[in-house]
Amino acid sequence: MTRPDRFPDFFLVGAPRCGTTALSRYLADNPQVCFSRPKEPHYFALLAPDASLDDLETTYLSRHFAHHHAGHRAIGEGSVSYLYSPHAIERILAVNPDARFIAMLRNPLEMLPSYHLRMLFILCEDVEDFAAAWRLQDARARGEHVPRHCIDARLLLYREVARYGVQIERLYRVAGRERCHVVVFDDLARDPGAVYRQVLKFIGVDDDGRTAFKRRFPSRIYRSRWLQELLYSVRSRRAHAVDTLQRTARVKQGPGRRKSLVKRLARWNRIERRPAPLDAEMTATLRAALADDVATLSGLLGRDLRHWSA
Repeated sequence: MTRPDRFPDFFLVGAPRCGTTALSRYLADNPQVCFSRPKEPHYFALLAPDASLDDLETTYLSRHFAHHHAGHRAIGEGSVSYLYSPHAIERILAVNPDARFIAMLRNPLEMLPSYHLRMLFILCEDVEDFAAAWRLQDARARGEHVPRHCIDARLLLYREVARYGVQIERLYRVAGRERCHVVVFDDLARDPGAVYRQVLKFIGVDDDGRTAFKRRFPSRIYRSRWLQELLYSVRSRRAHAVDTLQRTARVKQGPGRRKSLVKRLARWNRIERRPAPLDAEMTATLRAALADDVATLSGLLGRDLRHWSA
């Protein structure tokens, strides 16, 4: 497939709940970077093998990169699903063999409770207790006990989501280590400016002198599940029902101003909530389940991360 003019140069591929939202916002503010709107199109994870160049243009590029202009030196997007889909990486490289990939990783004992809360928020999960959801993984892999609004049961295989060693090893194999840059969340939390400048260098963009870095993008849950279902549950391969509702259910807010009723409802329905802390038994379970993978990741990165599973 021929590479279109405004096809992304870099992809922030995950993992989820590891700082990708923060980094994507830092990058989107750089005047030399065109970052997708919204952050996560997930296009190449959903792309049919025979998708045409016309489909790429109309469904992906025109929709998510309409704000691109000549002053942008790098184009990027941030679909965390790509880290778990080697076919997505292969499809990207088929269009742009020089594409670069940024992966962000976090202590899985911190990431998983946050990820579980996110799955609840977007209605892919309906079991509020993380330990109970963990015990359901084998059944869900067989297609059992999958919530009716979950778009892909693999999202609920928490063990696989946290196996960074497997994912990074595969990313290196498919894309080439030289085209991959891995960020550890601890480094982002300790010195976001240094991490930001390293990423800019990796994607070939000048430092814009940014010194302010918002450090926390809080986890959320809903006030009302039925309202959340009304707002977000209906999905298709190409669009969310909310996209349509936001275009049609608008109310007048004074001369020349319009505000989405759906957005106001969605804003009211979400509240901040920290994930529940793991108890001693669940902590031991996760450490035992992930110890080998953490060791693999340590070897790949040349960095001792065994304290994650110690």
